[in-house]
Amino acid sequence: MTELVSAREIPSERPVGRLAQNTRVQYVLLVGALAGAYYGAAQIGYTLKFTGAVAAIVWLPVGVGIAFLYLGGLKLWPGVVLGDLLANQYQTLPVGSAIGQTIGNTLEVLVAAYLIRRLVRSGRPLDSVAGVCGLLVAIFAGTAVSATIGPISLRLGHVLSTSDLPHVWHTWWLGDTAGALVVVPLALAWWQPLKLSWTRARIAEGALMLSSVIILTDVALRTDRPLVYIVFPTLIWAALRFGPRGGTLAVAVAVAFTLWRTAHHAGPFVVDSIPRSTLSTQLYVSVAALSTMFLAAVVAEREAIARGLRESRARLVTVADNERRRLENNLHDGAQLTLTMLAGQLATAREESRRKPDLAPGLFEDAETHVLIAIDELRDLAHGIHPTILTDLGLAEAIRSLTDGSPVPIRLLELPAGRLDPTAEATAYYVVAEASTNAQRHARAKTITIRVIESGRFLRIEVGDDGVGGAEERFGSGLQGLRDRVEAVDGNLRVASTPGRGTLVRADIPLAARN
Repeated sequence: MTELVSAREIPSERPVGRLAQNTRVQYVLLVGALAGAYYGAAQIGYTLKFTGAVAAIVWLPVGVGIAFLYLGGLKLWPGVVLGDLLANQYQTLPVGSAIGQTIGNTLEVLVAAYLIRRLVRSGRPLDSVAGVCGLLVAIFAGTAVSATIGPISLRLGHVLSTSDLPHVWHTWWLGDTAGALVVVPLALAWWQPLKLSWTRARIAEGALMLSSVIILTDVALRTDRPLVYIVFPTLIWAALRFGPRGGTLAVAVAVAFTLWRTAHHAGPFVVDSIPRSTLSTQLYVSVAALSTMFLAAVVAEREAIARGLRESRARLVTVADNERRRLENNLHDGAQLTLTMLAGQLATAREESRRKPDLAPGLFEDAETHVLIAIDELRDLAHGIHPTILTDLGLAEAIRSLTDGSPVPIRLLELPAGRLDPTAEATAYYVVAEASTNAQRHARAKTITIRVIESGRFLRIEVGDDGVGGAEERFGSGLQGLRDRVEAVDGNLRVASTPGRGTLVRADIPLAARN
């Protein structure tokens, strides 16, 4: 039977078709942009060369390809193939060797971009030392692929002899690595829009920094003496004051001047041997890029830590203010109201006892009841601020008390035997209580494990569960409150929560020095 489709259902499919078409057009444009950028970078590389089997001192297209595939996705790899086919010099190489080079260059970019995505999963690669290390491992591994396939292709095409392979390999690898170290960090640092919030003084400082890089590089390259490293103070200046963006830009400017002068046989890196000139230039470029990149990463880490501490302190102030208001409300609605009623009852009892002495015992019994109620309410408030059991018996007994009445079985793997300093005990108790509560309410766990041990100058707390995992540290969440509390005492909190594999909350809390 023919299925009828109403007229209202037909237009709903058109936007989907247009979206798919726009996606395909965008993909084609990105592939074309990558091919064009790759080809243009190759032409620049061919102008920055001496002579010999390896075309360029520093091969820039590899950096263009890695940056495109990392930012835009590995699916853009056809752009690398097209750009390399356009840039390859088929008139000077056997077809088989040229195709082998293209395969090696494509795999080089794919391997490097894939490894960056795998090794740097949290944050941006340039914002931490660990991210920079992951970036370097990916670049070194990727460029080794091309440096291996390319020379072998040339050897099979009888362009090189077997004895030339070791020299060509390390020259090729250093050239590709240097190109990636210049282009990839520059692209990663500058691909997002720049927030124009600088003051005039900041703009003037940036202009002075770039001018210093240009002037010092030019001065160093006008002589055969080894003065090129005088530019390093300005590179350090750029990294310290302007972070990854300033550092990568300063390196790019210094490298551009250096490559241009060296390729035109001028400057301190030009010697009688072309291989030695190439090697010296490549090492200089690599050292300049690596030094600036690591320093900028340290600066970015410090700024992130300082920013996190400022935000954490602001949240703690807000939490403390909210807690103060809660206590005020609880005191007003609870103990304060009870004591006010008690005062009235005592005044009434005094008047009534004068007129009717036989009623005095009952009135005073009612007053006693209200006194006990007020005491219980004040005790509950005090327990919410700092548990009495923690003060009286210590951290281990306080944690054991958390297992009473828990809807989820809790296994205590290890607890400290003695007493610790009050700050560490209070923070540890808060971490255990909050992490256990989160696991009971949200994780759908079957078992919770708790381990608290002294480890050197730190108290380590581990609270794990076998629940659904996938916990996220969002604004206002319990995990964020835990982090704020731990970092307030200069501790460190880490959360490992893989979907379907449970959650592990680990905190390291510093212990006060013992006399």
